[in-house]
Amino acid sequence: MTATQRSSLPAALAATVAAALAGAAFAAFGFAPGTMTAVIAPFAAVFAGLATWVAVADVRTFEIPDSANVALLVTGLAWAAFGASPSDLPLTPALVFGTATDTPVWAGPFFGAIDGLARAAIAAGTLLAVRTFYRRARGIEGLGLGDIKLAGAVAPWLAWPDLPTALFVGVLGALLVAVGVSLAARRRLDGAAWIPFGAFLAPAAWLVWALRVGGVPIPLLG
Repeated sequence: MTATQRSSLPAALAATVAAALAGAAFAAFGFAPGTMTAVIAPFAAVFAGLATWVAVADVRTFEIPDSANVALLVTGLAWAAFGASPSDLPLTPALVFGTATDTPVWAGPFFGAIDGLARAAIAAGTLLAVRTFYRRARGIEGLGLGDIKLAGAVAPWLAWPDLPTALFVGVLGALLVAVGVSLAARRRLDGAAWIPFGAFLAPAAWLVWALRVGGVPIPLLG
């Protein structure tokens, strides 16, 4: 670790903690009584903190730590199992056990986690296919493996309809920033330039998740 990296660690840690506190505050004050605020607030804090960790690391090094992706995946599966609304799950216990029988206590969290894993596989697999196609068509890497891992890691946090929404918001944010930087520097936009996509995808995923659990109607969320 270089001296510059060591000196930037306190700032990165401060940003992560601040984001976590902001996420908790959003949940604490943004939900009416009786809407599982006590459950949502810790998840909101963790998700916000981890998303900030990813964004800061990607901007600084153009790399997303595997430990951050693992943490996002594990906590996302916990959200899918214990925090997400059962109505958001295509795979429900009723499909297996039926509505006439008593559903086992473990069935809800189990099916929630399985559904979260399915979302992770679909999200990562889709971006991996895009990466493969782009590399064969253009001869360059369009996406880093860290970005693909990140897509799979944040997917369990999001409802099925919100996966493309989060990706769209992340891509739009990255594009707007890239165009803005190019215009400010008065140079042509380079299609091969490196963009820290994780710095846009992670916050976008948190924003879409927060708006969904907060019941805020926005376009594309439905």
